[in-house]
Amino acid sequence: MSAKGSSFNDYLEERLKDPELACHFIAEAIEENDPDYLKVALGEIVKAYGVAYISEQSGIGRQTIYKMLSEKGNPTHKNLVAILDTLGLELTVRPKKTAS
Repeated sequence: MSAKGSSFNDYLEERLKDPELACHFIAEAIEENDPDYLKVALGEIVKAYGVAYISEQSGIGRQTIYKMLSEKGNPTHKNLVAILDTLGLELTVRPKKTAS
């Protein structure tokens, strides 16, 4: 017998492997300008792929990944870009949206 919600968690983890969905999740976190939200979003996506896989593909040590995604962690630009690259994503800059 599986725990309640485990099938949803499995579904969510599988969906987070979709680069399009991962892109929107991370973009939303960046737009919110909340570093903790960004760590949560990035952490959920890393969890979906597996820390070992992300570590191997990005060249970032597993312990470093755990540390940077922890409550007191602070992902560096270099590590963020390496993880995004592993996920098939890139960091871009665009003009700020203005209210009309």
